[in-house]
Amino acid sequence: MIPTGVLHLTTARSWRGGEQQVLYLALALSAEGIRQCIVAPPGSELGKRARREGLEVLEIPMLGEIDFFAASRIRKYALANDYRLLHAHTAKAHALGLLARKKSELLRLIVSRRVDFPARPNFLSRMKYQSPFVDRYIAISHNVKKILVQDGISQERISVAYSGIDSLKFKKLPGSSQLRKEFACEGHMILGNVAALVDHKDHRTLLEAVGILEELTDRSEGPEHDWKLFIVGQGELESSLKSLCEELHLENRVIFTGFRQDIPAFLDLFDIFIMSSKEEGLGTAVLDAMAAGLPVVATAGGGIPEMVDHQKGGLLSPPRGPRMLAENIYRMMAKSGLRKRYGSYNRKRVKDFDYHNTAMQNLAVYESVLGGG
Repeated sequence: MIPTGVLHLTTARSWRGGEQQVLYLALALSAEGIRQCIVAPPGSELGKRARREGLEVLEIPMLGEIDFFAASRIRKYALANDYRLLHAHTAKAHALGLLARKKSELLRLIVSRRVDFPARPNFLSRMKYQSPFVDRYIAISHNVKKILVQDGISQERISVAYSGIDSLKFKKLPGSSQLRKEFACEGHMILGNVAALVDHKDHRTLLEAVGILEELTDRSEGPEHDWKLFIVGQGELESSLKSLCEELHLENRVIFTGFRQDIPAFLDLFDIFIMSSKEEGLGTAVLDAMAAGLPVVATAGGGIPEMVDHQKGGLLSPPRGPRMLAENIYRMMAKSGLRKRYGSYNRKRVKDFDYHNTAMQNLAVYESVLGGG
């Protein structure tokens, strides 16, 4: 047990996978009797959800990475309330945590890194990642750790703690009959993707693969002939991806749902889960699908191979390769026994990624940092 509380720093206002991870971590550690406080911008979705769960929340306006006023408030609040650990969960929070930590020898700073692309080659980034005031980095996969090492951080300063999910949340799914009516897809095989519509998720490769898949299935007379792809999520590339869908004449095959809250119902709807990322820290949407007992077809981008065991729980192919991705999807569609076997394997495999395990991995890092290890 650590003899102090933990101040979680985030600058995110919206709700995505990283924010879910912070909430899971805080809830699990709170259940262990460790005081937790979420520091977030006013009106953030994480702050709202954390309050509903009974967690302490401190709202501080944050105007950017170099915000001395916000950093000063964080430092003063931490010291006044016996929080000795600052845990930064976003890139901007990393900078704010450094500003707070540098002014007090009593504080310790841990930074979580969730993305698997290199740090930006600018002055601020170099200042953050070369600073001796970061006491430990937590990478959410070994692939992310590798990128941090390439950025010049010594391996001894990096620990790995996988992202986690609530593996019991998807044990009993709510049913998808309402979705089948809403989208008129009764009798179709359903391919599903849940991801923000941003560059590193590489939906372009997914749509190109679907174009190839249509050629493959048009020649088929089996049940895989009638299918649809659901892309669940929103993001800055939504308009351009819809345009690409029209260019590829896939409007009758692909459904963009936008942001949805009812992800468990969609996982019940899907027959196969697909992820096409060219870069991926870990990808908790894949873990959710595995917990729901779905087989996975994915690119081997970033940390995905650390979750999906090739030819045991899914089929993997190189990133940015639409042809092989399409062929793997087609193979999975054509073999019901394979889908069932892979889905069953994934239900067991995903227990290794339960968020309680993740919390204990983070706790071990906290204890090491406070103990000088």
